[in-house]
Amino acid sequence: MKELDNDIKTGKFKRAYLLFGSERYLINQYKDKLRAAIVDESTELMNLNIYDGENTNVNDIISSADTAPFFSDHRLLLISDTGLFKDGRKNDSARLAEVIKDSGEGTVFLFYNENTDKRNVLYKAVKKYGYCCELNELKEKDAVSYMTEYSKGRLKGGTAAYFVRNIGLSLEKLTKEYEKLIDYAGDEDIKKEHIDIACSRSDEINIYDMVDAIGNKNTEKALDIYNNMLFAKNQPIAIMGMISRQFRLILRCKYLQMSKKYNHRQAAAELKLNEYVAMKCCAQSKNFKLSTLMSAIEDCAKYDSDFRKGLIDPELGVELIIIKYSR
Repeated sequence: MKELDNDIKTGKFKRAYLLFGSERYLINQYKDKLRAAIVDESTELMNLNIYDGENTNVNDIISSADTAPFFSDHRLLLISDTGLFKDGRKNDSARLAEVIKDSGEGTVFLFYNENTDKRNVLYKAVKKYGYCCELNELKEKDAVSYMTEYSKGRLKGGTAAYFVRNIGLSLEKLTKEYEKLIDYAGDEDIKKEHIDIACSRSDEINIYDMVDAIGNKNTEKALDIYNNMLFAKNQPIAIMGMISRQFRLILRCKYLQMSKKYNHRQAAAELKLNEYVAMKCCAQSKNFKLSTLMSAIEDCAKYDSDFRKGLIDPELGVELIIIKYSR
């Protein structure tokens, strides 16, 4: 991202950019920043060409690329979701790769939201003559830094970390929940209590708390969390899947603790987990025996199969799992 920021700041643009990955909020944010920096709004009508979808004709893109900018230093070709970065359009991808190779400084190709195969010839051309930026979900510390900056310091330190841990790592959701938070807090200093009242907690955090309650034999709390998730329109089958995943993570962390004496940081590295997630799983593992975890995983799988066969109501099945393992 630093290279994108630098190009936007200096106004020195490459021939082509590719923005791809799972974090669509950042992709769209940088797409808009580049668009505003490359083409002035007053000349957009003459110097901006937009192409979207797999039916995009490469001949049209090439024709636009050959057209000189009008009263501007650059012509911008904004291209998305075309399928040109995967196998289905090899000939078109190869033709466009050659155009990028031979293009002058006046034309800038900006590809975004593309399903990308890094072996693709067009990907290699953009990487060689431009810049490919993969924007995926941020790590927790980066999301905390982002929200600290986004909030202009109103979220900071432990409060910022608490906010991210409760909302999740999706920047789109974080920014939307932040707007709700400042509406509620007004001019007051933002506190954890404000976050608890104003914001919708992530499904992941709800599942952590539910499994915590199950491990602590607090059936009432576990069922309250479950009912709140149902009220928020979460599907029982999806909730069962999340419970099963959490039991599996706890089992794997417990095994590493027992067999290799790993702490949560070592477990996070071994299992490729966020450190906070690993810390929660390692802590939760103390409330369950290995045999209990294995039995819970088997029961979740059986109920999931029964759901899909229509043998049991999904809402009831999740409730039975909660009751069985919290008593």
